[in-house]
Amino acid sequence: MIRSTGISGKAFLASVAKFSVSSWANLVFSILSVMITTRIFSPEICGMLNLFNSATSFIIAFCTLGMDGAFPRFFHEPPPGWNVKTLFTRCVSIAVVCWFVLSLISVILYKPISSLLFHQESLLFMALLSLKVLAGMLLTYFLLQFYRFANDPYHYNIQQILTSFFDRLFVITAAFVSATVNVVLSFATFGSFCLALTYLFIQRKQVFSWKGGWHHPEMHEVYRFALFSWPSGIMFAVSGFIMPYLISSILDVASLGIFASAGFFVAAFGVLENSKIKKTHSYIGIVIILILAAFILFQQPMYLFIGSAFQGSRLFFSLLLLAPLLDLWQQTTCYGMALAKKNEESLIINVSMIVLTIPTAILFMQAYGLIGAAYATAVIAVVRFLFATWRGQHYYRSIRSKRETAGGLCILVLMGISNTVFNDSLLLESAALLGLTAVMGFVYREAFVEIYHVLCSIRKA
Repeated sequence: MIRSTGISGKAFLASVAKFSVSSWANLVFSILSVMITTRIFSPEICGMLNLFNSATSFIIAFCTLGMDGAFPRFFHEPPPGWNVKTLFTRCVSIAVVCWFVLSLISVILYKPISSLLFHQESLLFMALLSLKVLAGMLLTYFLLQFYRFANDPYHYNIQQILTSFFDRLFVITAAFVSATVNVVLSFATFGSFCLALTYLFIQRKQVFSWKGGWHHPEMHEVYRFALFSWPSGIMFAVSGFIMPYLISSILDVASLGIFASAGFFVAAFGVLENSKIKKTHSYIGIVIILILAAFILFQQPMYLFIGSAFQGSRLFFSLLLLAPLLDLWQQTTCYGMALAKKNEESLIINVSMIVLTIPTAILFMQAYGLIGAAYATAVIAVVRFLFATWRGQHYYRSIRSKRETAGGLCILVLMGISNTVFNDSLLLESAALLGLTAVMGFVYREAFVEIYHVLCSIRKA
């Protein structure tokens, strides 16, 4: 039996709203950034920037050694005799030492590592990557989390908004100097690094403490938690890096730039909260189908904001949307693994999806080119949803009708495919969307009847 948290709906919404301000601001910055960068930079530059940022997140996951997970876990329960500042100092120090070692190796062996990551030998790229990793690790994984777990939404939102804003501002500013890869990556890196130094100075008295000695007898609990949480962070980072890397390797960075421009739409789902939706599976299914239909129907006016060199992503953006939509829906089906404390099953699923992504992406890209990468992304998203749902429902049933779930999944996939098939015909595409929406009404007829009764009761009240 699951106990109530004792938090009222109003209090929960207020808590979510306080920390969601920055998410909405990031959405606005993301949209504006894509509108501008796709008009002032070539697909090659945008592709390299995307690969560079993906590599940054990938390396950060290794540098943290899981301390980014251990710090928030023990934020309110530091080892006896220590305070949160002492804990923060130890966790950050361990991560920075690891960063230093990896940076030293990457600079010494810059030729093979740079060729592997960026498909060219460049000491500059490796030096910039090292600085970007340090800045991103400190800002996002530690300093920002300090504000969040200290329940300081004001400073949390300000710091996250400034980070997002300056990351994009410095990239755009580079165009006024020289629209080349070296200049763009340099501006992006030094902008983030300067902001990290600024916040280190601002928060230095709040987060750092060298008192209490380096070692504590009970730090082994922190290390143990970090060690076991570390693989999850690595798997998440690998899953985000592998597709950009494969596209740039099999096709080219220009193709990656066009592919990444569809992030204009994917970013919209970053503001949606996954919490407290465990009992709303059917309604979430209806909502995500309607969201996908709306994006497809209004894609032409939305793509007016994207540069002409990137219009090719309109052919497959609906397939890319399947991943965040199914991830959102999956939160209503996979929760049983967490309740049963079967985190190893989640890890197995994530690892399996990463392994499956490589041959799937290679096969589809060799057969269909760039759109093949989108098909591969959609296939992996569907397979992940099916496996996570299967294992989650084994421990905790949140699906009232397998027919609804199976039908909803088929409708989503068919909508995503319809955009690529009827992309040149608004009439046929609209007819396909209308037909699939009608099918959705039939599949979710019980849910719609419930919604009708709720609305009637509200009207009477």
